[in-house]
Amino acid sequence: MKNRFEKCLADGRPVLLAFLHAGRQDAVKVKYDIKELRDKYGDKATFLMVDGSYNRPLARKYKIDTYPSWVLFKDGQEVWRDSGTKNAEAIEESVNGFIS
Repeated sequence: MKNRFEKCLADGRPVLLAFLHAGRQDAVKVKYDIKELRDKYGDKATFLMVDGSYNRPLARKYKIDTYPSWVLFKDGQEVWRDSGTKNAEAIEESVNGFIS
């Protein structure tokens, strides 16, 4: 995942990382919401899911201690962060200004 994430950061599009924990019930909702956002934004942004229980180094790097957590990058820099269960509309409202 780290190599894929770094490639996505380098391609210039905004990248939303959704950190989830596969053992939690809200992980299913996160997956559905990310799919909805991917379908809506197409190639304007990249939406990635990270299982924090599996990819602990990346979760540690971004100091993720709550699941789900959301981190948005634009031009390779973190520009927005939040945590907790949110629906696709709430996420979109928060990140829409960063995705052109």
